Amino acid sequence: MIQKTTFRLSVFVLFMSLFFSETSLAQQYKIRQSSGMMGMNSEPTIYVKGMRKRTEPGKMMGMQQPTTIEQCDLQRTIKINDKKKLYLIEPFAKQQEEIIDEDAPKPAKQPAPKTKTAPTQTGGVIEMWYTITDTGERKKMYGFTARHVWTYQKMKPSANACYMKDSMIIKTDGWYIDLPQFNCPVHYSQYNKPQGDREMIKPDCKDRMITHRKGKGKLGFPLEEKTTIIMGSMGGQEMTTTVNTIEFSTAKLDSMLFEIPPGYTETKNEDDLMDKINVMDMMNDAMKGMNDNPNPVSITSEQKKEGIIRIGVFAPAGNEEIQASVLQKQMLSSLMSSKTEAIAVVDEAEARKYNCDYTLSSEITKAKAASKVGGLLKVIKNADPSASQSYNIDANFTLRALGDGSIKSQPTVSGKYNGKIDTATGEALQEGCRKVMKDLK
Repeated sequence: MIQKTTFRLSVFVLFMSLFFSETSLAQQYKIRQSSGMMGMNSEPTIYVKGMRKRTEPGKMMGMQQPTTIEQCDLQRTIKINDKKKLYLIEPFAKQQEEIIDEDAPKPAKQPAPKTKTAPTQTGGVIEMWYTITDTGERKKMYGFTARHVWTYQKMKPSANACYMKDSMIIKTDGWYIDLPQFNCPVHYSQYNKPQGDREMIKPDCKDRMITHRKGKGKLGFPLEEKTTIIMGSMGGQEMTTTVNTIEFSTAKLDSMLFEIPPGYTETKNEDDLMDKINVMDMMNDAMKGMNDNPNPVSITSEQKKEGIIRIGVFAPAGNEEIQASVLQKQMLSSLMSSKTEAIAVVDEAEARKYNCDYTLSSEITKAKAASKVGGLLKVIKNADPSASQSYNIDANFTLRALGDGSIKSQPTVSGKYNGKIDTATGEALQEGCRKVMKDLK
């Protein structure tokens, strides 16, 4: 009888250890994403274990960005440069002194505590209007239920503000999930903290941030996200960034991935983590190369590496108003990954010459001007309300195997895209390219 009891206890202990091992593994994730900005792409890799997250951003414009570790349990972020063996610790910022939630009763104002007189500091006020809207749409993504959320932010500094001098609008459209154990606080004024000219910011100059917030939606971990930034100093011009998830898996992760590496030296200056380069020169060179080189990905060899899929991209058809050759080049960046490469071609014969595995054709079936976004731009000082429009764009894509002519992917896109005709069409084309990449996985 004692032997049977001992055996059952052993089986129970083994079962529980296996159960908790599987549960623990289920809370550990490896996520690979594609991040795009101004036609340039990078592929960050993200690791999540419990209350900690590690992001390895990858290269952007040939420059390796610092690795970041969010230690939510310790309320801090660590930024690491492995090449220099340096790290920087940033405590999570506390929410600024005033948060006004327009959907909830305002708390009674408490009298300010008496404190010793501090030295006078200069600075101004930065007001932010933040709206978060849960559309109510849900869909299954990588085994999670993702929610569709829009956010809108308007930031306006006073004339004597230190941190930023121009008004700004930030709009996001994304799909978000909850990771069971990872729960870092998101402070909206911190999340999009202005990154102004650091030399203009003096140590004794501090701004007061006032946030007007409404909406009961919530964000989370982004699986897909499109962010549009409209700057007053750019005459209302827009900059768009995108995030798309291309791999999401569970993995057993070493806890040291989420710690400061042994032997590294702490720095107090974030600039020490960055390579000493002239970013504007790099951007100018990149743009010049795009204009001068018909194939900006520099594929000049007819041979390709083993295991690499090569896609020949035709110029988009169907609309004579767009600069088809320019947009054709922009599409290439959305088709590049560790396993794929893209090249601009004029016809199937050239695609065969460069040993392409597939050809990608696209057709703009609709590009109709919608309402202008001048209503949003008027809140920005010196903005030109006619600088940008919205376009309703429909486009069809066909990814065809060169070997047998079979169709591998045939996605469509349809929606409203902001910007001038080429900018809006470019966004639609890149969205279609991302759908093609998903079908290739």
